[in-house]
Order: sequence, then structure tokens, then C-alpha cells
Amino acid sequence: MKKRTPVVWFALFFFAVFLTLPATTAAAHKPLIVDFGAIAPVSKTSRSVSFTLPVATTRTVRLESADLSAVSSGNRIPAERFTFTAAHDTAKRNNAAAGYMLTLQLLPSDPPGEYEGLVYAVCPGAEGTLSIPVLVKVEILPWIRLEPANDNPLLTVAASSMGTEDHLSTRNPVKLLLASNAPWCLALRIGDETPFHPLPFPLLVGVGKNLNTMDFKEKIFPGRDYRTVAFGNPTVLGDGASDAHYWTELYITASIDHWSRYPKGNYDFRLFLAAKTLTP
Repeated sequence: MKKRTPVVWFALFFFAVFLTLPATTAAAHKPLIVDFGAIAPVSKTSRSVSFTLPVATTRTVRLESADLSAVSSGNRIPAERFTFTAAHDTAKRNNAAAGYMLTLQLLPSDPPGEYEGLVYAVCPGAEGTLSIPVLVKVEILPWIRLEPANDNPLLTVAASSMGTEDHLSTRNPVKLLLASNAPWCLALRIGDETPFHPLPFPLLVGVGKNLNTMDFKEKIFPGRDYRTVAFGNPTVLGDGASDAHYWTELYITASIDHWSRYPKGNYDFRLFLAAKTLTP
């Protein structure tokens, strides 16, 4: 039994060394992580993150970048949106570490999703080229903007002085501007600015991207709950620099059928709007 003891100890030592090899190798190749966090780019914007590389501050470092991709959708953020620079407040620890900054430009048209990609910090040197993997992450959040183009978004119905019309339309349509980087929907509720006794008359409401084509047209009673009146795809193209490449226009009209059945007068209806993005 004593003669076998050295052999047993040698086998245990060899086994312990063998177990540590995969972890050591993995640690040597484990990429640094640069996380830009969650961003809702409602306009063209840039975000910067500083980080440290385990290289001497005197060495030249260049970035070999690649596209970031969203695994769930396949959407991409191209590599040319990256800017790689040395940080001004470079930290020195025995001349063995240097600070750098990675800047990512985002556009309002970038689709929502969790993007990531592997880039490499390449450091040429006399001993050979050192290539350090860096995992870059960013989450693009869905966003939506809704603004009335009218100063006072009211639907106004004015009775004819003659009182003989059987179909009355609102004086002016209400124009809305909507922008989003994701599929969206718009809900509408009509409130009355004029007290009604008894129950108010229904309005035939139309909603469309122009005045000639109403994609939605239904009767809605003032004071009732929200109704979904419009859907759409993402509106922004590229950097959204022009209004035509950023906003989509929506027009809301209303009319009253069989007007002679209801009390005569002028009536104002206030619009309550709720816009949200939809999961693709």
C-alpha cells in the first residue's frame, strides 16, 4: 500500500492540472464587454463608453469592427457607425493598461432590439500582433412621438343658419404628426366641450393619411372609452433629417348624419389620443 502512494499523488496532481486548463484557456480568450445600455433614439444621436485595454499606453491600437446584429430579427447596425479613440484621461498602471473610448452613432430609424457583435482591438508589436476581443452590446428601445399640427385640436360642428342640412361636417379636420421606429397604433376618445342633455349624438369619425382616403370610418359617441382608429409601420427613414422622412400625417374628420334630429347649435369636441408601439 505504501508503494502505491506516490503514484496516487502523481495521478491526482495531473488530474488537477488537467481540470484547470480549460478554465485558464477560456479566461485568456474571454472578451471584454462594452455595453451601451438601453437607448431610445428619437433623433440622430451618439453614445460613448470608455473602457480599459490591458496594453501599454505607448502601443498603437486599432479597431477591427463588425456589424452589430439583433439575433431575434436579423436587423443590423453597420460597423461604420463606430468611432474608436484614445481616452484623454488614460489610466496608467505600471504602463500596462490604457484607456479608450468607443462611440456609436444611432439613427431614429434603427429598429428596436438587443444588438451585439464582436470587435477586436488589434495591437501590433515587435513580439507579434495582440488581438483583444471586445463584445459590444446595445439595446434599441421602441419609441413613438405624437404631436398635433393644429394649435387647438378641436372638432367643431356648427349648425347651418337655415337649419335644413341633413349632413353636417366639422369645420376643419384635426391634423396629427406621428413618428415611430416600430409598428404602432393610435386610439381615440372624444370628449365634449359642450354639456349634453340627454345623451349626445354619435359622430361619424374618419381617420386617414390624407383627406381623400379615410382608412377608419365608424360612429363614435362622445364620452365613451378609447377606440383604436389607426395602425401603421415604422415611419422614419435614415436619419429622419427631413419631416417627410420622419413624420407621418394623420387627419381626423367628423360628421353628423340626420342632423335635423338633434338640437341645433355649435358644438366643440375635444380629442383625447393615446399612441403606443406594437411588438413586431
